[in-house]
Amino acid sequence: MFKNFKLGLLTKVASLLTLVALTEVSTNSIWYLYEPEVPESLKNKE
Repeated sequence: MFKNFKLGLLTKVASLLTLVALTEVSTNSIWYLYEPEVPESLKNKE
């Protein structure tokens, strides 16, 4: 009985950690795609 409880608990912990990891990765991906406009004063004028 204790073995089934332990297995179920470990499965739930692994699922929770996977959810947290995927949430962090997806929020970082949004910031990766953000590219602000470069001000005219910083553009290289040739």
